[in-house]
Amino acid sequence: MEIILKDGSYYEIEQSDLISWQRTYHECNVYHEINAAREWCQANPSRRKTKRGIKRFLNAWLSKAHKLKGSPFIFSNQTKSNSVKESMYDISWVEEENKLEISKWYIKNKGFYFLDGKKHTEPFGIKKVVNITEKSKSLKKNKK
Repeated sequence: MEIILKDGSYYEIEQSDLISWQRTYHECNVYHEINAAREWCQANPSRRKTKRGIKRFLNAWLSKAHKLKGSPFIFSNQTKSNSVKESMYDISWVEEENKLEISKWYIKNKGFYFLDGKKHTEPFGIKKVVNITEKSKSLKKNKK
């Protein structure tokens, strides 16, 4: 994810910053807020930030959105999480190609993660394999 700077170059937002901001500003959807800030920079060329000031700008933007529980720019499109815990461990904001890696980190450190409002305990994209014969034996025991 990139944001255009005052000199026309781009600032690449690191995954570690996104994770840190998601934990700090859990009352808002960081991914949507960063997109809103990026669009604001596109629309306001004379007010774009420098490489030195972009992180301060993003922190201020996220802090305000956190206090308001989301910025006005994204209220209409944002679905709120059911709980603080869910929003802290939600990976829906992660780019598709990084979801497996991030989901593994959450499972290793927290035991689970949330995606699209559902709690997961298996890494992203990996289906849990169940032995059918063992499953059918346990079902037969439950019927007796």
